[in-house]
Amino acid sequence: MTAGVGPGDRPDATETRDGAGQMMRTMRTRIRSGSLCALGVGLAALTTLGALWVLAPVDAAAQVRGGHFHGQPSGEPSSGGNGTQWDLGGTFSVMAPQGQFGSYVGEGFGAAFTALLGFEDSPAFRVRFDAGYVNYGSETLGFPLFAATDRILTDIVTRNNVGYLGLGPEIRLPHGPVQPYVNGFVGLGYFFTVSTVERGWDLRESPDYGTTVNFDDVRAAYGFGGGLAIPINRSANPGLLRVEAQYRRHGRTEYLVPGSIVEDGFGGSSFSPIASDVDFVLFQVGMTFGI
Repeated sequence: MTAGVGPGDRPDATETRDGAGQMMRTMRTRIRSGSLCALGVGLAALTTLGALWVLAPVDAAAQVRGGHFHGQPSGEPSSGGNGTQWDLGGTFSVMAPQGQFGSYVGEGFGAAFTALLGFEDSPAFRVRFDAGYVNYGSETLGFPLFAATDRILTDIVTRNNVGYLGLGPEIRLPHGPVQPYVNGFVGLGYFFTVSTVERGWDLRESPDYGTTVNFDDVRAAYGFGGGLAIPINRSANPGLLRVEAQYRRHGRTEYLVPGSIVEDGFGGSSFSPIASDVDFVLFQVGMTFGI
């Protein structure tokens, strides 16, 4: 599939392996210099923001009566120390692509890890970190493991994925049976296509044999979201059922979809990345627990 790629977008958008005289199991990973810069800048920004928030020299516990969270019994130390409270959890995710991205990609499914850092003197405010993964397509190619016979077959499964990071503030109504919240973030999106040998001779001893990244791209991201948090118990640090939606924007990105990699029948293959703006909404359901 070549739709959405202009002749000036990527001079070498299509690359071909020559299989004459040898079998090649992998295509080289392509990361443009611009992607590496975006990755470096993004990681530096996330690390700096996290350090400023977590290591800020403010003893919030000294600024509230008794140095305890609201509802925490006197005489019990604050979780995390120094007036902070950590909540950790995870979510199941459904991705709904928007705009140009939705013209080439269907719904995706995945999961995410979430960490929130709260402060005693600001019970409504938290710093939120997300790391997640979504798969939006796959295809399976079967072929003989040996050229001389097709009695032993193997499958190559190619998966199209998005990995993402986000860091930013979350504001939540801290009391009540249903607690609405909103959040915003900056982060990174990592779009990558991976091929893996799933079945074949002697693969029981080496299940990861033959795995390679066919193509990838990294882009800065930003967005916002909101949802409802529902306490599931009455403890000082209740578990929360979270139902939310999050809108993510990545700008112009290159990625593969099922059908982007084509075998030439002689041991070679070619691929044609799609270039488009990438926006999508994540619908998520999960739990977080105070520690």
